[in-house]
This record gives sequence, C-alpha cells and structure tokens, in this order.
Amino acid sequence: MSGVEGEFCGNCDGHNCFDYPYRVFCSTRHAKNLDPIVDTLWRCESYNPVSQECYCVREALKAKNGGGEMQR
Repeated sequence: MSGVEGEFCGNCDGHNCFDYPYRVFCSTRHAKNLDPIVDTLWRCESYNPVSQECYCVREALKAKNGGGEMQR
C-alpha cells in the first residue's frame, strides 16, 4: 500500500464511508453487534488491512493536523 501507512479503521477492509473523513461505519463491528460507528483513526482487534489505498486516513490525518477546510 502506498501513501499513508498504519493500522487505522480507515484502512481496514471492514470500513465504509459514514462521516467522511472523521468517522467510518465498520461492518465487522456491526456483525458482532457492537457500535459500528468509529473514528477513522481508531483501530480495534479485528483490524484487517485493505490491499488498496483509501483516502479516509489521509484526509482524517490532514484534518486532525489542521491541514485543510475539514477541521472540526
């Protein structure tokens, strides 16, 4: 994977867009009857990396570090 490295929900195979780029919907947690809405930069014990880069983590890191309009 190129770009942003690291084990975050936003680059796990269970994530789907929810509140881009801050939060994602985790289908793995949903299947386990756990709260499926999690922070993009969080990571749980079910982390499974994707084979393709996702912009979620890159944009969440930019927003967290004050690099753009998406600040909260």
